[in-house]
Amino acid sequence: MKSAAVGQEYVLRKDNRNLNHIPGAYGLPYLGFMIPLLKDPYAVLKAHYDRYGAVSRSRLTGQNMVWALGPEYNRELVMDPQQLYSARMGYDAPLGDFFSGGLLVRDFAEHKFHRRIMQSAFKTSSMQHYIHSVNTLASRTTREWPSLDGFHFYPQIKSLLLEIGARVFVGVGLESDIEHLNKAFLDMMAGTLAIIRKDWPGLGLTYRRGMEGRRALERYFEGLVPAKRNDDGMDMMSHFSRERSEDGELYPDKVVADHLIFLLLAAHDTTTSALTMGSYYLARHPEWQDRLRAEVLSLGDTLNYEDMGQNAPLLEQTFHEILRMHPPVPQMMRRTIRETELGGYRVPADSMVAISPIFCHRMPEYWKEPHSFDPDRFGPERQEHKQHPYLWVPFGGGAHKCIGLHFADMLFKCVLAEMLRNFRFSLPAGYADPPAIMHFPFAKLMDDLPLRLERLSHG
Repeated sequence: MKSAAVGQEYVLRKDNRNLNHIPGAYGLPYLGFMIPLLKDPYAVLKAHYDRYGAVSRSRLTGQNMVWALGPEYNRELVMDPQQLYSARMGYDAPLGDFFSGGLLVRDFAEHKFHRRIMQSAFKTSSMQHYIHSVNTLASRTTREWPSLDGFHFYPQIKSLLLEIGARVFVGVGLESDIEHLNKAFLDMMAGTLAIIRKDWPGLGLTYRRGMEGRRALERYFEGLVPAKRNDDGMDMMSHFSRERSEDGELYPDKVVADHLIFLLLAAHDTTTSALTMGSYYLARHPEWQDRLRAEVLSLGDTLNYEDMGQNAPLLEQTFHEILRMHPPVPQMMRRTIRETELGGYRVPADSMVAISPIFCHRMPEYWKEPHSFDPDRFGPERQEHKQHPYLWVPFGGGAHKCIGLHFADMLFKCVLAEMLRNFRFSLPAGYADPPAIMHFPFAKLMDDLPLRLERLSHG
């Protein structure tokens, strides 16, 4: 069916809140199910699924919404052949102020146009250029970790990946600015979860700190644009600073900065989550650590871009399994532009609809022992993810499929390979099983993962 032309009037309309004809429950006044969802999203969604079915109504922090759970609804929302679902309006309430101008909050033709401009930063030749910086920085930084007192993995890997992202996307080192920028990103992401969403000064509100972080990032990156317009760098910011609109005009400094903020956040925060959770599971399962180390050592002193696929199948399976258990975006939001139907229920225009990778990735009807760490489920003998093309969706799909997915893949594998080559890592004695995990905005251990690192003689 040919898609209908989409105007811009839908962005001015208010959310539809009347979903009472759909089975479900709204939970607490205003908060809905937000608090239990933050603690254990799968448990909340499974309870809704078992009681009300795959399509049900719910509420999260003031927003009445519909959950559409399972691979068929993943397909419906991410492919969106009739252009029924707006990503911009789906994320506007929680993220619009923080990700303004980024790809996540652009729709349809506008999204396609800006995505096309940015594709050059992720083509194969660019990735082959980036991998040297990734390997060099990962090797230099990880080797220093055992000398750090009270080593906790999360803050160290976050700082490393922010520095790598800066080298790759901005083309400069941020050694003197890392602490300042890291705090700005942390404050901004904390702001996305704020209950009181007011940018009021003087009250110490989480949302206000988040917006201050966003403004600090804008000032920093807008200040870099003028010089970037005149260099011949291979980094993403140089590419985009030199791009011109259909009218032949350079993009305003703010547009360039908006895209950089979103890309740098996506590049370092999502992979920080994947490496943190991956390091936890490999410390918990040393047999898998040994299997991966043998594979990495067989590939030589460093990973090449050609090693990202078939040359390192166990690294590939491990990356897939981590993203199955802890996808970068546990819940993907859209808002309907026109009335539609889901699961036999009428869904009015301007209704919030969510799919959930974290739920779909653990549905027992598809996955064997879905809560267990088992990278072999992605191996050639089992391939559990191929039971449905939209069963495993950590990067979304369709027009909004993550533009940096291959970069995230490379970053995860290169850094993990350096760790495996140089250390045997383990958990402290008596470490909680299961540990306390914060699932939003990205998965991480609540205690920042105090790993024990044993340096290997061949490192």
